[in-house]
Amino acid sequence: MKNLLFLLFLSLPAFCLAQTDTNTYQKKVAYCTVEIGHDGSKYAASLDDGTTTKANAMEIKDSKGKQMLFTSRIAVLDYITQRGWTLVSSYYIVDKYFPVLGFVFEKPIATNIH
Repeated sequence: MKNLLFLLFLSLPAFCLAQTDTNTYQKKVAYCTVEIGHDGSKYAASLDDGTTTKANAMEIKDSKGKQMLFTSRIAVLDYITQRGWTLVSSYYIVDKYFPVLGFVFEKPIATNIH
């Protein structure tokens, strides 16, 4: 009986060490919606954190705060895809005065979730 208790006593720390806590890594996905006017003269971009751009000009600010002017909507989409965003879907809003062509992009962001 003493031997059994002794073996149980020795195996208990090994069992506890095998149960160590590990960090779980999941990907959080950020979404970017870009709405472009049908004539290509207006666009707006909005991120899921609430950040939006002005819809009256073909310009966007980079990470350093510098404004960049784009000559076409394709240039805007090209700029976004070069920064790691992937096109997920597109949609079209039928409006009599200002029809909108929308694109939804996503970008995975690695986060450490305990």
